[in-house]
Amino acid sequence: MIHRILLSVILLYTLARANDFQCEENLRQFEGKVIKSINIERKNVFENGEADLPFYYRWANSLHIKTRKSVIEGELLFEVGQPLDVEKAVESARNIRLRMFIGEVIITGSPNGDNGVDITVTTHDNWTTKAAVFLETAGDSYEYGASVAEDNLLGYGRIVQLTGILSDDDDGYTVFFNDDRVGRTRWSGSFLYSRFQLSSTILFSANRPQYSLDVPYGIYAIFGRTDGTTRLFSGGEEFFRYNRLLNNIDFESVYSIGREKRLNFYALYNYEDYDYSEYYDNTALNDILIPSDEKRSYLSLGMGGALIKYDLVRYLDEAGTPEDLTLGITAKVIIGRSIPEFGADFIGTRTIMSSNFLARAFDPVFIKGADLVEWWYREGRSERIRHLSELMFYYKTAETQVFAVRAFTDFAWRERASYQTILGGSNGLRGYSSHELEGNRLALSNMEYRFYTPLEIFTVRIGGALFFDIGDVWRNGETIRFDNLKSDVGIGLRFGLTKSSTSRVLRLDIARALTEDNYNISLGTGMVFSLGSKFGHE
Repeated sequence: MIHRILLSVILLYTLARANDFQCEENLRQFEGKVIKSINIERKNVFENGEADLPFYYRWANSLHIKTRKSVIEGELLFEVGQPLDVEKAVESARNIRLRMFIGEVIITGSPNGDNGVDITVTTHDNWTTKAAVFLETAGDSYEYGASVAEDNLLGYGRIVQLTGILSDDDDGYTVFFNDDRVGRTRWSGSFLYSRFQLSSTILFSANRPQYSLDVPYGIYAIFGRTDGTTRLFSGGEEFFRYNRLLNNIDFESVYSIGREKRLNFYALYNYEDYDYSEYYDNTALNDILIPSDEKRSYLSLGMGGALIKYDLVRYLDEAGTPEDLTLGITAKVIIGRSIPEFGADFIGTRTIMSSNFLARAFDPVFIKGADLVEWWYREGRSERIRHLSELMFYYKTAETQVFAVRAFTDFAWRERASYQTILGGSNGLRGYSSHELEGNRLALSNMEYRFYTPLEIFTVRIGGALFFDIGDVWRNGETIRFDNLKSDVGIGLRFGLTKSSTSRVLRLDIARALTEDNYNISLGTGMVFSLGSKFGHE
């Protein structure tokens, strides 16, 4: 972890070279002047300034409910009567874009008297009513489904989604609701319910995030219950399963000192009650592979630091739509203790150490690194040790083209007998089925050349990708042999939904395994790995 932190510091000097946002260029001249008025101009999805739009765009605009003015106002970090702070205006534009149902945001100013400024906020809605299909197949394994969603319900920014999935072994559906501004406050809440043949989940969350660098504290809470079946694989085939019931409560609070240079303090409470039971009767594997019931209840304290700089880019992981990045470096250490006084029967100390960085090394190059180590210490030894590392390199060869490389490792030691990590399919090794490779140590690398053509059909930008994947998994005690690595090559189509609030890239990939005679076709949303995701695909 230390060498990654040092590399982050070396790269950090590049943060000052990040491009200014569009709204900064106009607003800098008005820095410190008193805001006399704020005018919000909301443009519809297909409104482009032309008086005579094609009938299908006019029809779509008539069906779409524009984002309410109050929703836009709720994201602004400045008010009438305050001196203009350009950094807060930049953050406001970012906050609006992060709601996803808004695409382009431009904040400009015009003089009002000797010491005043009138602010205009112009927003451009995305299309938020969606129906989608997805498909993945390899050999006898398949999964396909459909979803319908409204990401800006009645223009108030609320999300409602229903997803149904059919597969060779697990059919079901998911219902999701989210409100990022409950009662027009800074609190957000969400609800998820899913019911499948092998699992059912109910989840509630309530958060009060750090919505600005000037906000010192954030609160995050999750309450959940999952009743499911854990499946174990060998050689791509399931060989065992058992039942698992989990009731959990997760609470986290953070307090920060500073703005771009921050010192963070964390306080957490976690309650996790695991109840395991047999799926098969009278099999010898039950005593070996089914974990013992355990109840963990622990308070944790932590400390960390961060250096933060915002950036805005295009054509890295999406098809020309704005991509908000947080450049900089973060690191933190969290230590917690599960004890009987909190109702636990699993007694031990948990430690988590993590760091990550994202830097624009020079104008066309972005580098990201992440590292996480966690373990439990109990009964005189460390156990359940897991170490994840990731490094990404993006090189923009042209405005609409990028060469992207990702290296990822996930190693575990002293885990329970049933622990597995899976490799194959859309989680990184696309020429193999989704459960083909299993173990407790994983190494993976992906290379992609992504490009978009000038061809655009009804706001869908057409592009493609060439890719190469290589990796494998191992068990404890096995020698890592590089001549046994599995690999594949493939080609894919990319459909950039430039007016969509989510799922902005549809992906159709055809991959051929190089170490066996196998093809895999997958249809999904988003990239297999991206700068904005956690460890690439999680």
